[in-house]
Amino acid sequence: MPFVCAALGCNNMRSIESRSRGITIHKFPSDLELQRRWEAAVGRKGFVASKFSRLCSEHFRPEDLDKTGQTVRLREGVIPSVFNFPSHLKWVCEFYFL
Repeated sequence: MPFVCAALGCNNMRSIESRSRGITIHKFPSDLELQRRWEAAVGRKGFVASKFSRLCSEHFRPEDLDKTGQTVRLREGVIPSVFNFPSHLKWVCEFYFL
């Protein structure tokens, strides 16, 4: 199954092409509180993650990623914070992260 990034306006998916560009795809956390914070961050009204929902590494700061091994992993407890939303949606993210 092709996994596509759930962030509003992002079309990255798990593929050889994205991997060659250094983009990795990550599952939503199983911790419900953290999962809700991710859901709010993606910028899609009423979005609820499913077991197939993913976010790409472009929505995390470099320090959020652990690249010490062969597999790129997210550090514990990180929340996606890098989004290129249209200007009329930017206030949502700013409000959320205050």
